[in-house]
Amino acid sequence: MENRRNYYRILHVQPDAPTEIIKSSYRTLMQKLRMHPDLGGDQWNATLINEAYETLINPDRRAEYDRQGGAEPAVGADTAITSITAALRMLACIYCHTAHGTAGPIASDALCAACGSPLHPASRQRMETVGKRATARLARRHPLSFHHGWPLQGPFSGETRDISLGGLQFVAQVEVAPSQLLQVSCAPLSAVVRVIACIAADDPGFRWLVRAEYLTVCFRRSRGAFLSEKA
Repeated sequence: MENRRNYYRILHVQPDAPTEIIKSSYRTLMQKLRMHPDLGGDQWNATLINEAYETLINPDRRAEYDRQGGAEPAVGADTAITSITAALRMLACIYCHTAHGTAGPIASDALCAACGSPLHPASRQRMETVGKRATARLARRHPLSFHHGWPLQGPFSGETRDISLGGLQFVAQVEVAPSQLLQVSCAPLSAVVRVIACIAADDPGFRWLVRAEYLTVCFRRSRGAFLSEKA
């Protein structure tokens, strides 16, 4: 196959990205990341971005590009585009990869406009107590829903079994795979999590016990003290 540039990678969108996400990523690149020549950007990079945008925004041209294998990674991709992609990744939702363009600190309650996932990076700090483990101020069990994949698949139902500063454990009927990303929501929080383990649950009504770590998280109430710090 001809070694062509990967327009999806240039715009940092998925191959099945809808038009509004392509437009959002394009605006972020050209305006917020200042890739437009009028804002100090490099003309060559801007030309590549415009070429990708004009192809993917046109249904007929995009379909033809896809038929020719346009979504396959190009070998020896331009270093400049690699740098652009790395910069944009820092300004994109970790779940659906939609650009949000927030270059500074992200608000604790900020959500992705495309998939609704929290954008605030999860903190790795541990709660310190005076000589003893923190006591529980959150109910141990909360109804929980989660999605996987993009576009979102679900929701699937579950119930929390443990909530900590680093992650959570919950039970569910649906099996998930280690390293899979999930979008989860329950009364205390919403988060994007990475599955650490999924094992058979010794729990009436649920088949699987899932242990996951936060990647991004939005706590809906004052955290107080958590049930554990081991999730």
